[in-house]
Amino acid sequence: MNCWKAINIHKQYGAKRVFFLSSLTMLFAFIFLFVPATYVFVPKAFYDNHFVLFLTCLWLMFFIHKFFHLLPLLHLGKKVKKSFVMKYRIFPQIHIRVNEPIPKWMFLLSLITPFFMINTLLLISCYFFSHYVHYMIILLAYHIGICVSDFICTKNVLTAPNRAYIEETENGFDILLRQTQKFI
Repeated sequence: MNCWKAINIHKQYGAKRVFFLSSLTMLFAFIFLFVPATYVFVPKAFYDNHFVLFLTCLWLMFFIHKFFHLLPLLHLGKKVKKSFVMKYRIFPQIHIRVNEPIPKWMFLLSLITPFFMINTLLLISCYFFSHYVHYMIILLAYHIGICVSDFICTKNVLTAPNRAYIEETENGFDILLRQTQKFI
């Protein structure tokens, strides 16, 4: 296989820039979603109890997001390497890495699954728990902000040829083509 393009998000865009884009996206998502959500779900009053549960959900959101990235790749078995690292004894990190190149469509499915699944669950919970719609919209905006780096990766992978393979490296990922395919 030949490398068509190597992509390193933090080198290409910068970690601070990605964080800034993520923060702005979070802020704008909350601003644009809160007012329509209060009209659509029509709570009679907002409740502010269960704040500890809200903070727990906020803390667990990243892990749930990572789990939904892993879900489309579970059938690969031992080809997927999962590791759990505690950083500074407070911040656990989950690393998911595919040891072999996977098809473009599978990589894209893995990238967009958390966005659609978690946001759908949060919008459904807005309907059933309308008194806590403000908590759900904050969680939704936070999750949309987490998804910004996934959107950047998706944009880069969508430009690749259809029969491309994606291989993860330590610095990012490579888009690979078989030798029989023509370079565009």
